[in-house]
Parts: sequence; C-alpha cells; structure tokens
Amino acid sequence: MTKYFLKDTPLAELERQMMTPPNFSPRGGGQTVLCRFRYRPEDVVCKHCTEYRRGGCIEGVCPWLEERVEAGAVTYTSLAAEFYRKWRETELGERIQELLSGKRAIAYYDNDHASRLALYALFLDRHRRNNRALAAMYLLTATETLRQCALPRIFAFWSVPIGEWKAVRTLSEQEYVLFQAAKGIWQSQRTITIPELCDRKLVEDKTLELILNAALIAHYGRAMLAFDRREGRA
Repeated sequence: MTKYFLKDTPLAELERQMMTPPNFSPRGGGQTVLCRFRYRPEDVVCKHCTEYRRGGCIEGVCPWLEERVEAGAVTYTSLAAEFYRKWRETELGERIQELLSGKRAIAYYDNDHASRLALYALFLDRHRRNNRALAAMYLLTATETLRQCALPRIFAFWSVPIGEWKAVRTLSEQEYVLFQAAKGIWQSQRTITIPELCDRKLVEDKTLELILNAALIAHYGRAMLAFDRREGRA
C-alpha cells in the first residue's frame, strides 16, 4: 500500500498525481458537470461583439446568430422579414407574407421530417459544414420517398446528371419541385422561376413554405433550426 507523506494536507492530491504512472487511468467514480448556462439578451448586445464597429456589424450574417436565438434577442419573423424584404411589394412577396406571417420556427413536411434531417445533418457536421448543403438536405429529407430517391447520391449532390436518376420518376409533382429547389440551392442556380413560385397550382403552399425556409437556412445557417430548440424549452 502506497503511503503518502503529505496525507491530510492540501498537497496530498498533487503528490498522488505525481506518483501515478504515465498514461494510467485510475479506477473509481467521477463527476458529471452539467452546463446550465443560457444566454440572456444582455449577453448578446451587438456593441459588445468583436465584429462590431462604430458604423455597425462588419459581417454580412451575424456569426453569433445561434447564441442570439437562444437569448431570444432575434426571432424567426425578424430574420425572415429582413431576408425577404426586397420581395415585399411583389406578387411573390404577398405569398411569402401569407405563408410566413405569425410563424415562430421553420416548418417540416411531416412528423418524421425533422428526424430524417437530424440523421443526415450528423454527416454534414463532420464532412460538409456548408449552409447550402444543409438547406438542400432539409428539402431532400422532406418525405421518405424523396429521401429514398436522393439517398444514392445524397452526399455527392448531383455529380451525376439528373436524367440518370431513375428514382426521380417515382416522385410526386410537389416532391419533384422540392427536388429541383434543392438542386438549385446547392448549385446556386435558379431552377424554379419566380412566376412558377407564384403559381399556386404548380407550387402548393406547403411546398413553397419549405422552399422559403430552405432559402433562409442557406443564408443564415443552423440558427434557423435553433428556433425549434428554443420553442421546445418554452
């Protein structure tokens, strides 16, 4: 039995550590430290940020947006209104206002959409931390049929011509619209025209709402998903 000369003194723990063989993991219990810290509005005031200058923030998108969402200093409505401000006086703007008015978080196609997105988002965390990839994934996991269609190439993101995707033929009309929207977001191309987005028969309300949210995710990133977590704690 090892005897510590400094037993019952404040230096006893230090002596024990010095006598422990290198790379040795002692047995015994441990402690779990739970972080209960939550950001408050006063913690995320813009003027305290390192990116803030006298004229305002120098970043196009706030790098601490998720923290501001957690603090309740920014809302889904305010971000959506800012992003779609240029469309306010257009025909599309009227649809946007109608669909997003009163919303507190992004919408999901069905009860399993969020679970499908969370599963595939784990891969993005490790290999492709990109807002456009996350936005495309949000649309490609909207339905199970759409997910199965995209699964063989879901991480290649259209490295193969779309015409060779045989499973595309199994999609419904609205699923195909979502598929094309995801492709456009990933490739930074307009695959659906403004008149098409205004056509309620061609692009149904639920489909357009998902596309609008995908555009917000592509711009603001994971902060758009943080509103769900905040609402869940409320």
